Amino acid sequence: MEFYKTPLLFTRLFESGDLSRCDEPQSIDKNLELIITTCPGEHKYDPGFGCDIWFLDFENVISVKRWENEFMSFISKAVRKYEPRICERKTTVHFFDVKNQHELSGAISIRKRVDIKIDATIISSGKQCRFSYSLYLGPITSN
Repeated sequence: MEFYKTPLLFTRLFESGDLSRCDEPQSIDKNLELIITTCPGEHKYDPGFGCDIWFLDFENVISVKRWENEFMSFISKAVRKYEPRICERKTTVHFFDVKNQHELSGAISIRKRVDIKIDATIISSGKQCRFSYSLYLGPITSN
């Protein structure tokens, strides 16, 4: 089974009459990335689409462990809801401090990076897959 590759390149559709395609693991990977990096309310036709981690980005953290657990549960919940092609999901997150020195000003900033791993089984094939993403927090950006 083939799936359309995202982002959709409509210029290719108009030039060749076809859109780029990918296999199911690639399609799932792109959809998971879209779920994680979309804030609920951004999707016009499904305001609930996305991941609630965006609401934690500037939250006043009282308990780091509780905050990290909530972060992971938001990802798991969004993936369960919006990616039905996988099962037996195990989500892990690891947080790291990343030090950046700005070239022009020399100012140093420290941001949190989170590495997200989702281990799952693709339902149609039974194939085991691991999907990995990195985000930088405050504000959240993708790598």
